[in-house]
Amino acid sequence: MELYIDRDALGRALGRIQRVVEKRSTQPVLANVLLHAREGLLRLTATDTEVAYIGQVDANVSSGGEVAVEADALFRIVRKLPEPTVHLTLDDKQRLTITAGRASFTLNGLSAEEYPALPPFEARERATVRDGDLLRAIEQTAFSIATEDVRWGINGAHIEQVDTDAGPRLRLVATDRHRLATSQIPFEGQVAFPARMLVPRKALGVLQNLLSGSDDEVTLGFGEGAVQVRRDTDQFWFRLLDGEFPDYKAVIPSEHSHTMLLDRAELDATLDRVTILLTERARPVRFAFADGTLTVDVENVDRGKVEEALPCELDGEPITVGFNGRYLREVLRAVHGGRVRMQLSHALAPCLVTDPDVEDAFFVVMPMRLD
Repeated sequence: MELYIDRDALGRALGRIQRVVEKRSTQPVLANVLLHAREGLLRLTATDTEVAYIGQVDANVSSGGEVAVEADALFRIVRKLPEPTVHLTLDDKQRLTITAGRASFTLNGLSAEEYPALPPFEARERATVRDGDLLRAIEQTAFSIATEDVRWGINGAHIEQVDTDAGPRLRLVATDRHRLATSQIPFEGQVAFPARMLVPRKALGVLQNLLSGSDDEVTLGFGEGAVQVRRDTDQFWFRLLDGEFPDYKAVIPSEHSHTMLLDRAELDATLDRVTILLTERARPVRFAFADGTLTVDVENVDRGKVEEALPCELDGEPITVGFNGRYLREVLRAVHGGRVRMQLSHALAPCLVTDPDVEDAFFVVMPMRLD
């Protein structure tokens, strides 16, 4: 194998696979990226057997070939190369030499036959979405996926189709039982989701790294227990989790007697300041809503007290509620508009959080008891 390739293009492709490869796996081969050179292209494949990525980069290929090399090492080498054109050569002992200008590195590789083959994938249905829409949906939900819960049903994001006045939408839902996040996007095509449609956290992280926020089309292929994502020359495949997502609609408030409207950035900045004195993540922040003012305060017996007031429009009687400040801040960062609306029926009821000007996402935050 011998080829010349652009350093930055190769670096971008290697950067995309860093969240796919398994650096600490019991199978060392999974820490490698499979390079396959053919006429005009270098194809890169990475997998941990649950998720897989295939990308390609234009290259001037003198002779084709395949080799698997350590993905992290190759990525770090390419990023440090001094010249924009990279020369890759492979000898008969599976050693890959990377040369650019006066710098030259050699990595010991493995035969392509030792790299695990990707399972066949057959899409039963396909849907097309916009790159930017899918990226937004992931950003608005992935933070709510449970990270340490043994209940597999909430260790991934649920996907379903919902019908709206504007037409059918794909909805992502995630929860860790302390907060719930949903986001929906338009799509074209036909989909019929199985009862269990759980996307792993890792798959969403890889997807988030692949997407650019553009108007480019992304194709989603739904197969038996797996999903394939195609964007331009990139392909991404992942297995679905085997778990049943809870009935999330049961916690969405259907009635409310208190509606608060606030400036989102002001509330986020206020929470950033008042939580300085919090030493325990589980301690609540006190929110005292009144017409015209929200007073937010934290009192720490050992460290002191902080209080801040900001403008608030209140529809209903004054109410005092406790929230986990970190959880609420993560929800605020997922609301993209300038204002945020909070609605609840009483101090211990689930709080519905929305952008009053946009209907494509909503969030639920569970309150906390105040001492």
